[in-house]
Amino acid sequence: MTIQELEQQLQDTLDKLDDAGIDDASRRKLKILILQLQNEILTESFNTLKDMDDVSVVDTSQINGLVAQVETEIANEKARTALVEKIIGLAKTGLRAAGVAL
Repeated sequence: MTIQELEQQLQDTLDKLDDAGIDDASRRKLKILILQLQNEILTESFNTLKDMDDVSVVDTSQINGLVAQVETEIANEKARTALVEKIIGLAKTGLRAAGVAL
């Protein structure tokens, strides 16, 4: 059960107590519980923000160099593919010249 589901379930229970005409003391206790839960949710959401200073920043200065390396590797792979296609073409030509059916 998520925190939101728990909060909704508590709110639904409070609504049922209101509809049933349950005494004020019980309703107040449940309302206090709901408010405490909401307070805890808010507190935790801000507690995670206090740790932002501890988060290391990604070094983006190397991205341009990495992009260049990737582009070089892509060009190399294209050259290798072209070379393999050329070798396959020459082999097919040689096999046909030798009378081998492909």
